[in-house]
Amino acid sequence: MKIQELKHSRTLITVLQGLLLLVILATLFSVCISLLKTGVRADLNAMNEKLAGQQTVSTEGNDQQTIDGLEELKKVTEEVEQYEGYNSGTLKLLAFIMYAAFALLFLLRALITRDNWRLNQFRYGIGSLLFAACAGIFLFTDSAIAPGLATVLHVTALIVDHIFSVIRNHKVRNVIPRILFILVLLFIVLCAFVMGGSTALLYLLFMMVPRIFYYIAQIIFSRVKMDALRKIVRKTYAAEILFGMLLLIIAFSIILPQLETGISSFGDALWYCFAIVTTIGFGDFTAVTLPGRAVSVVLGLYGIIVVALITSIIVNFYNETKNTEDPDEPEEMETAEQVQE
Repeated sequence: MKIQELKHSRTLITVLQGLLLLVILATLFSVCISLLKTGVRADLNAMNEKLAGQQTVSTEGNDQQTIDGLEELKKVTEEVEQYEGYNSGTLKLLAFIMYAAFALLFLLRALITRDNWRLNQFRYGIGSLLFAACAGIFLFTDSAIAPGLATVLHVTALIVDHIFSVIRNHKVRNVIPRILFILVLLFIVLCAFVMGGSTALLYLLFMMVPRIFYYIAQIIFSRVKMDALRKIVRKTYAAEILFGMLLLIIAFSIILPQLETGISSFGDALWYCFAIVTTIGFGDFTAVTLPGRAVSVVLGLYGIIVVALITSIIVNFYNETKNTEDPDEPEEMETAEQVQE
């Protein structure tokens, strides 16, 4: 009996995938921050050495300025160096957890895939093994060479995944983006040899953030018929209405800095208009003049009416379309990768 045929398997699989993705996302941000701190500390040390050299050759008038700057830089360096233990020990642990979660996620896909394409299990199995190797590197290898090795294996796993996708789907719209992405991944491997493994791993992890968010969104909206939703948006002209509201927000954001002294820039005005339309009301900016308050009232009423109408229309049309097109559709769950293809 397959895993997906067991009772409550769909719920359990969804929960497991969601937990793994959350672990990956949390540790991914932590690893990125740690790598950034490592780079900042290295830059500060280099600046320290440079200023120390300049101090010996500087003129008497600039001497005091150099000394003051050097002392201030040393204070900042000491604050950054407080994270040295975090970057060396905890960084390895976080990277191990992240890659172990990646390996489990791909292993779960290999076990639950219901696609008739037999190579899918082989595809996810290879990815699971490569990510497990990345986790092992951070667990057993010295941290100085671990980022470079992990970057190469991580890129290899992603390239293998995209190659299998191209083999399965030969359409131009699928082949061209994946080939371009593979070229970017090969460039990251080159950076690992030229600029250092930590820098290349940082680039790679930042590239993974949108993909993780995409996977999480696929789980959240796994029961939403996206084709039906796109048809409804076209029929109800929801996109045009929302675009009109966006233009109104931009127009008011241009006007408000001319009317309100407390809203000095276009960015502040845009943030204020967003708070008005969404009825959040942060309170960090307020309108005090009569024209500014009038603009706020118009924008607030317009936002409430438009958002309420668009939401209700889309929900009602979606429910009607879903029930009329396929009322007896069995419950299924596809992995994010299958939906993407």
